[in-house]
Amino acid sequence: MTTKYKLFLVFLVFVSFSFFTCATENEEDMLPEVERCGEQTVSLSNDVLPIITQNCAVSGCHVSGTSRVNLSIQSNILQHANQIRSFTQSGFMPPERSGNQLTDLQVETIFCWVDQGALDN
Repeated sequence: MTTKYKLFLVFLVFVSFSFFTCATENEEDMLPEVERCGEQTVSLSNDVLPIITQNCAVSGCHVSGTSRVNLSIQSNILQHANQIRSFTQSGFMPPERSGNQLTDLQVETIFCWVDQGALDN
């Protein structure tokens, strides 16, 4: 499979999930962000990095030597924060076959961190 074909497939999946998430309305998505994320500030170093280190930046996934974004590098996490949020919200990442499923709390932590500006804190 060529790189262009793989990128095209990823794009199609992303667009499909975008349409699906836009078309569905659930109570949680309709809550004001203050209620959804509360007043607590989510920290990259204390809250988000442990999630990514344990579930994403693991052998064969988002590390050096793969064709994927290396999420063991903090600047890459910051640069791709919106994409990480989109993929974790949709359940696209981490994939089921990886065995590294995120809990609802972990998904919400990533969402709130990005919603609060994806700060390097």
